[in-house]
Amino acid sequence: MLQGIPLLVLILFVSTIAVSALTWSMRRWSLRAQFLVLLGLGVFIGFLFLTLVQFPDFPHWLGISLIVIVFVASQFGLRIFLRSLKKE
Repeated sequence: MLQGIPLLVLILFVSTIAVSALTWSMRRWSLRAQFLVLLGLGVFIGFLFLTLVQFPDFPHWLGISLIVIVFVASQFGLRIFLRSLKKE
């Protein structure tokens, strides 16, 4: 079984692929559904970050990458939210 850093790298790689696939498939959804999914991802990543920093051997690069992912996704979420307000 994988231990430590290789496991965290695997989790980061798989989650990046899953988030990319989810974002790509959301193109056909309504703007409100897209915003809610991005909001849910932000909350999930925030909860994951708050949980992971409790570990004593938490790698700092993983925390920085999670924060960067939230900031990048928030740009898309804000744009989608403003377009949905304009549409309604």
